[in-house]
Amino acid sequence: MTIRTRLTFLYSSLLAVVILVFIAATSSVLSWTLRMQVDETLLEVIENERYNAISDIMWPSSGDSMSPKTRSTPGLFLQIWHYNERGQPFLHNVSYSLLGYGYNEPMDPLALGESEQVRRDVIIGGDHRRVISQPLVIDGKIRGYIQAASSLRTVDAAVDRLLKIMLIGGTITILISLLVGDYLARRALRPIDAIAQTAKQITAADDLSRRIPYNGPPDELGQLTHIFNNTLERLERLFNVQRRFVADVSHEMRTPLTIIQGNIDLMRRMGPDEQTMAAVADEAKRMIRLVDDLLLLAKADAGRLPLEQARIDLDTLVLDVFRQAQMLSKEVSVSLGHVEPARVMGDSDRLKQLLLNLLSNGMKYTPPGGKVTLALHREGAHAVLTVSDTGIGIPPEDLSHIFDRFYRVDKARSRAQGGTGLGLSIAKWIAEAHGGEITVSSEVDEGSVFTVRLPLLPDADQQTAPSRPTQPHSRAIRLPRPR
Repeated sequence: MTIRTRLTFLYSSLLAVVILVFIAATSSVLSWTLRMQVDETLLEVIENERYNAISDIMWPSSGDSMSPKTRSTPGLFLQIWHYNERGQPFLHNVSYSLLGYGYNEPMDPLALGESEQVRRDVIIGGDHRRVISQPLVIDGKIRGYIQAASSLRTVDAAVDRLLKIMLIGGTITILISLLVGDYLARRALRPIDAIAQTAKQITAADDLSRRIPYNGPPDELGQLTHIFNNTLERLERLFNVQRRFVADVSHEMRTPLTIIQGNIDLMRRMGPDEQTMAAVADEAKRMIRLVDDLLLLAKADAGRLPLEQARIDLDTLVLDVFRQAQMLSKEVSVSLGHVEPARVMGDSDRLKQLLLNLLSNGMKYTPPGGKVTLALHREGAHAVLTVSDTGIGIPPEDLSHIFDRFYRVDKARSRAQGGTGLGLSIAKWIAEAHGGEITVSSEVDEGSVFTVRLPLLPDADQQTAPSRPTQPHSRAIRLPRPR
């Protein structure tokens, strides 16, 4: 049985119980109300007859006999019972209506002998009647009883009619509730059906790009749909990361492995020499760098690469990166441009890695004698880092792909210099992980400018950052390339 069917029957069953309780309560209230009206009428008749009945007992007339006297009580039945000297009850007065029945027995025999008023329903001649028995007490002794009765046929008919109407109406209501409940349950649980269908389609087609459409309110089902879509998105991202990681590794490692294998075959035939061993070592180092970069990006894509959050004096970090870049430069000079004090929140190691990747990229694509410049200034609420070079530049058709993984403008040149094609991708991830962005502008044969924008800390934090002189480090330094 489906959830929709169970919910429909559950709601309908609850509604049926409520309707039955309502019918029982309504019929009971109606019956009680009508009986109270009957009791009030009977008590009024008893009260009217009580004085005369006591008078007849205390001062019996000389003409009294054991034959009952008749009374006219339209619509009601009346009996007045006296006790004789032997303590036996005899019928003293009776209504015409009872004489018509030929009924001379007590209407409620069990009430004779009771010391208190008794109200009871009895069946007389197949007729349902309400009987009230009132003892006649004289000098502390019960000398007789007054029994007044009224037919409950009208009351029973009214209650039965109400029960029939309400049962028919309740049955129709329950049937309608089944239909409406099934429709509402079907509509409310439609997102769950969509989730099930989507899961089946994903399983059958191995397609994690599917999503569940939902335009309803943000209730529990809306939240479930949102969570399921987020789960699918995360699974798709992880699957794509894994697939791309495998494809990238297999593609990028083919070349160094081929070179290593070729040099090993050469050494087997010719014997080892210094040049061959150096080539193998260079390719092995390149593979290590490649694996490290791939693992870093894979962790970043999976969201498992946490960043430290600390206040960073960005101008101090720029000076440290500049000193390290001086040691990396060979035939290309590295210079330090204008540097303004700036403080940001982030991971200093990752920001250093970003700048070193940009500087390394600029030095790779700048001919000997060229220059790479690192600068920092503030622009509104952002710190702006720029790395400019006088290199070969980037063609316009390559600018939109420059941050793609393993994308190289000059593949032969970058491979020869040991590049993995991941430096700019890593730089882009670091910038975005710090809430910033990285852009590039370039002209062929004139050079490129990479710009990184990072959000500054509030002004109150900026005022605590000391201003550091940068002029002594602004000169260009050129290191000779080893031969």
